[in-house]
Amino acid sequence: MKQFNFLVIALFCLSFLSFSVSAQDTDSTTLDTTWKKGGSFSGTFANVGLSNWAGGGQSSIALGAILNLNATRTTEKSTWENTLTVQYGMARIGKKDLNLFKKTDDNFQFDSKYSYNLGKNWTSATSLNFRTQMAAGYFFERDSLGEEKQGQLISKFLAPGYLLFASGIGYKTKVFDIRYSPLAAKFTFVMDDSLANVGAFGVENGKNTRSEFGSNFDVGLNYDIMENVKLSSTLNLFANYEHLTQIDVNWENLIVFKVNKFLTTSFSTQLIYDHDILIPQEEDGVTERAIQFKHVLNINVGYTF
Repeated sequence: MKQFNFLVIALFCLSFLSFSVSAQDTDSTTLDTTWKKGGSFSGTFANVGLSNWAGGGQSSIALGAILNLNATRTTEKSTWENTLTVQYGMARIGKKDLNLFKKTDDNFQFDSKYSYNLGKNWTSATSLNFRTQMAAGYFFERDSLGEEKQGQLISKFLAPGYLLFASGIGYKTKVFDIRYSPLAAKFTFVMDDSLANVGAFGVENGKNTRSEFGSNFDVGLNYDIMENVKLSSTLNLFANYEHLTQIDVNWENLIVFKVNKFLTTSFSTQLIYDHDILIPQEEDGVTERAIQFKHVLNINVGYTF
């Protein structure tokens, strides 16, 4: 079963790439058929050390890294954009258990979009988005002595994993990128049987995949607020044709303050609302639909290439 699911992912990726390449080859005149490649890598580190500190508090260590890679090929009639984003962070608070690092950030995301020019600012667009996480996630609980320990597994690589394939029409300027895709397919993967058997992340009990077909709406914004301050925002809305009133939301924002060539400060947020995901509530432990929200403030030391 797992081999079959991986085969499905591979076939979708290959079909998308072959479509993009063949479409680009039909362009009679090209502006620049070479690939423009680039990327950036940055790391963060924070440490608080306390010894006999009368004001209270706990020692802590926090580590993080962000890798972005991109490749774009532009012709007179088309553009093919590919982006890979990898983020990971972890932190430890206190000294009792030196090995108890908790995951604070974990994202593996690949985006590929092919757009064909239909006229002034209008394009036909086909896109593929794949995202998952790299490391396992756990609940943490305290034992009878009050020490915190690693508890129940709640997620891992490809549990969940999401693949979104969409095709439609778009309108693009230097600042905005708006796309509506009446043909869209969303696949959810839970490749861990212990999670799949309890129906985690919206799959049926005992199954490893869930497929949905519907429409997709994307809005992108890239804006230079002022010199060395850039804002980027992406909003994704997906509606299953079987339940058009239930809209899944994924909204990401990033503000980057560039200090110099090697030093930047960034603030990012992500809001997710998925009708198929039930979140355990801290107050009573009951699982229900809820808004997921994350914000990350980083001072990054890195390099852009």
